[in-house]
Amino acid sequence: MKKRIRLISLLLVVILAMTSCKIDREEEGMNTITCKIVGTDKVRYNPGEKASITIEIENLFEKERDIMVVLSANYLSEPVGDEESLKIQVDKQGVQTVTLNWQTPEEDYKGYLLEVRLEDKKGKMLSQDTIGVDVSSSWVKFPRYGYLCDFEEGVDATDKIDRMNRYHINGIEYYDWQYLHHMPVADTVSEDGAGMWQDWAGRSIDGDAILSYIKEAKEKNMVNMAYNMIYAGSDTFFTNRDGKSTKANDWKLYFAEDNDRGSGEFSFHMGTSPNGNGNLFFLNPLNNEWQEYIFDQELKALRTFGFDGWHGDTVGDWGKMTTSEGKPLGFNKAGDPIYLVTDTYTDFLNAAKDALGDYYLSFNPVGAKGIENANVSNSDVLYTEFWPWDKDREDGTYDTYSSLVSEVERTMEDSKNQSFDGKGKSLVVKAYINYEKTNGEMNTPSVLLCDAAVYAAGGSRLELGNGDRMLHKEYYPDDNVLMSEELTERMKRMSDFVVAYENLLRDGQATVENTVEVEEHSYSNTGESDTIWVYSRADADYEIVHFINLLGTDNLWRDEIGKKKTPEKVCNLKVTYYSDSKIKKIFLASPDTEYGASTELKFVSVKDEKGIKYTFEIPSLEYWDMVYMEK
Repeated sequence: MKKRIRLISLLLVVILAMTSCKIDREEEGMNTITCKIVGTDKVRYNPGEKASITIEIENLFEKERDIMVVLSANYLSEPVGDEESLKIQVDKQGVQTVTLNWQTPEEDYKGYLLEVRLEDKKGKMLSQDTIGVDVSSSWVKFPRYGYLCDFEEGVDATDKIDRMNRYHINGIEYYDWQYLHHMPVADTVSEDGAGMWQDWAGRSIDGDAILSYIKEAKEKNMVNMAYNMIYAGSDTFFTNRDGKSTKANDWKLYFAEDNDRGSGEFSFHMGTSPNGNGNLFFLNPLNNEWQEYIFDQELKALRTFGFDGWHGDTVGDWGKMTTSEGKPLGFNKAGDPIYLVTDTYTDFLNAAKDALGDYYLSFNPVGAKGIENANVSNSDVLYTEFWPWDKDREDGTYDTYSSLVSEVERTMEDSKNQSFDGKGKSLVVKAYINYEKTNGEMNTPSVLLCDAAVYAAGGSRLELGNGDRMLHKEYYPDDNVLMSEELTERMKRMSDFVVAYENLLRDGQATVENTVEVEEHSYSNTGESDTIWVYSRADADYEIVHFINLLGTDNLWRDEIGKKKTPEKVCNLKVTYYSDSKIKKIFLASPDTEYGASTELKFVSVKDEKGIKYTFEIPSLEYWDMVYMEK
């Protein structure tokens, strides 16, 4: 009898074990399905416009499955609108694509995080993904600049624009698309077709490729900006076909006698040119005849190809200059003579904007030289190419993350009176990080840390474009140092994050001096090497602390050959934060975790002699965590 009972018991155990194994296999099978958001149909939506989201679903299980695809949206931590759902059957071990529509809210200039999740028939989540969506009637408040430089015949414009769309790039700089700096539209362009031409370097430019890019970009609400210098002409501008000097020679800039950086005409030799235009001569931006000429040329270019604006470039500050007659370049409002080209920027840019009318104007004061003058101009978008040896207004160099942050902050403050909402303009930062690399891949830590610093301060970056390439040098066609697969995916997450949280990053926030302390780790509020950089910001509704991880690495943004070390990831970060405000809730969001979604943090508050002390714990810090506190 006892043997029989034991046998029955053993059989029951075996049956239960088999049943358990079957359930486990089924549960395992239910998890072998993934969803990936391929992208949205546009980079920017007008308020109330419908957004189309494309999702790729892959079933790794060996049988067909009925699932529910659910789409939801959040503004920061709060759900927005109703969920959208779609019931579908997925083939066994197959991949299929579905599209869901989301009705954008009517409120202008807002960023959202959309989540797609797959659920089984019991409502269990099987997989998820997220993407950022920008609802803005114009790109100028939240510029996300990219570039194009491949204009060869037969280029796949659709593919390149599609790839850029995934990074939410809403403005494109068309680099060296033009025929010549003083004559951007070539003679070959006519009503019969855009034609072909060679730029100064001999690269073949297909006008139809440019038209294709612009068409594809406009369908995705991207703005197309025609690159050109604001004050340059090449050889054929100064000598006519008979070999005689032209009127343009009277507009040239000359080194002042007490300028030890050069003498005679201010010019650059760019290299051998097949069309004899290898020299670049610079002209006085305040010369009225030059202004009239170049504005007409730019308007011709914009109208001919359908560009949306002019991206003006410079070559930085080269000291005191004079006219061809040895006179000042002009006079300021106080009647004082102007000898520095950087002091011409405000008047030139305002005149350019007046001439362009509804076309956009962006501008690059190279090395941030004269940036204070650009900031108070009527340029729609502010932009600067930084070099680590250039000096700021206090004679400090632009070599650290914090130096970039300071200039982003000052630009926002300088430009408040010229911004349409009074909150200031978001500076687009161009910084060539892995400058000396000639092959291999971009260094992931150096890219992500520079991005984190600039975005946390309220700025933006120009680094991605030409499909999914990344700049590492100032001559864009040399963009042959590629992103790794890891960096490519991280840049998509970064792009989603800065869109979803644009209203906490660059919508009127200001830097504050609230005390932040981190237990058991070195920390700094000035971005020192080998520390956790705690950087505090605030607006009317939120107090924000950015945690940028520099543990085990340095604080220099320039990483010449791509050797910057990956910061040491830390877990269970215990934080103390002091504020005079009563905090209701605390949230954590990061491009590194939880698909960028916000998670609420538990906290304890007590009052002491320093104010109200809030203590909370951050689960992990890899590169960049943002903690925002609702007041």
